[in-house]
Amino acid sequence: MGDEVLKKIIFFALFVVLLSNSFVLASPLEDKIKEYDTLFNQIGKKRVGISNEKIDNVKNPFLMTNQKQTTPDGTVATVQANPYMLSAIFGKKAKINGLWYKINDTINDFKLVRISDKSVVIQNEHLEKEILIRKNDAIKIKFSSK
Repeated sequence: MGDEVLKKIIFFALFVVLLSNSFVLASPLEDKIKEYDTLFNQIGKKRVGISNEKIDNVKNPFLMTNQKQTTPDGTVATVQANPYMLSAIFGKKAKINGLWYKINDTINDFKLVRISDKSVVIQNEHLEKEILIRKNDAIKIKFSSK
């Protein structure tokens, strides 16, 4: 009979210890839940994106490598690999690298000499380049918003 009383006292003591530990463990868990709820609420808020005007003014983030090219007269010219991006042609003007140009305007070392329906031609004393509108790449790019 003394063993049963001792068993009940030990059982009650263990129960009290476990019960007190569960309250101690529940507190950090509740703190973590509140922290995650705060994060999820912040993620769920509607975010406003950047305007198209600011996007158009962003400089190209990709590095262009320089290439050396020998011209017909034997001089070596350093030319950037495709630094010109033709994005639009409207009448007698062309939008190259985000800026509008007309015939005889200068673009870096080049002069705009011809504008056609799908391309422009720029030239300097050593080189002549035709820049095409890049429609094929534009098809691969998709934008979406919610």
